Amino acid sequence: MPDLKMDLGLLEQLRNDLDAVIAEFEGADDFSDDVAEATGHDDLGGHVRDFAHKWNDKRKKMTENIKALREQLSAITDGFTKVDKELAKALRDAADSGDTSFPPPGQNNPGHNPTAY
Repeated sequence: MPDLKMDLGLLEQLRNDLDAVIAEFEGADDFSDDVAEATGHDDLGGHVRDFAHKWNDKRKKMTENIKALREQLSAITDGFTKVDKELAKALRDAADSGDTSFPPPGQNNPGHNPTAY
């Protein structure tokens, strides 16, 4: 049976990246106001401000969607982390007790028929 491999570090990095995107979206108005001021021209600054603020509703919806994605990713990451720890503990406990119903990876368990499922 193939192994299930999950890169929990990569999932954690993705969660952190989503946090950064959320922070950028939530701070976009302040950033655009700073950029508008930095143009040094009232009319151009007004256009920058208008453009950025017209995206408020769309940006708010996108931020909500990204937050929902982040929560789902957190649940997946937390779930796999918990299962990984529980499986590792079960294997350690089985090894400590001499229980052979959990053979070490790569070894067949006598009497176990993987095609019986």
